[in-house]
Amino acid sequence: MPVEIEQFMCRSDNFGVLVHDPKSGQTAIIDAPEEAPILAALRRTGWTPTAILTTHHHVDHVEANLALKERFKLRIVGPEAEKAKIPGIDETVEDGSVLHLGDEKIEVIATPGHTAGHVSYYLPASNVAFTADTLFALGCGRLFECKPPVMYDSLKKLAALPAETVIYCGHE
Repeated sequence: MPVEIEQFMCRSDNFGVLVHDPKSGQTAIIDAPEEAPILAALRRTGWTPTAILTTHHHVDHVEANLALKERFKLRIVGPEAEKAKIPGIDETVEDGSVLHLGDEKIEVIATPGHTAGHVSYYLPASNVAFTADTLFALGCGRLFECKPPVMYDSLKKLAALPAETVIYCGHE
C-alpha cells in the first residue's frame, strides 16, 4: 500500500511534507522548517509523527526540530556528514542507508551540492523522492558548500530514478 503524503507551505517559500504509512500508522516529517504549519497539518490529518527525516542542516529545514522532538518524543534522522549542525539528531544516515516507515522502504541517496552532506530520501514502492534543496521544479538549489560538478553528479543520480518517480522539493 503506497504512503499518503500531505504537502503544505512553511515559512515564506518552504514546503512542509508529512509521509504516512497507513498500515503501521507511522508518520515521518521530511525536514522541519516551521512548527506551526507542521502542527496544523498533523491536526488536519490526525497523524502522529514518529520521526523527522532531515535532508540537510540549513535553518529553514531544521528550525522546528527541537520543539517537535520535545512535543512528540520522535527521533531525528539526518546525514552523518552534517550531524554536528542538525539540532536534536538521534540517528545518522549516508548514501545507501535504508530506513523503514512501517513496511515502506526508504533509500538514502547522497545528493551533495547545495550542502556537502545533503541527502535525499527515495521510497521505491510508492515512487516518490524527497529532494529538498537539490532538485526543484525549475532547476537545482544554490551551491553553498560544493562546486558545480558535485551538484551535477547528484542530479545524475536523481535522473536515474524511474521516470514515474514523483519528486517533492523543499521550496517552490
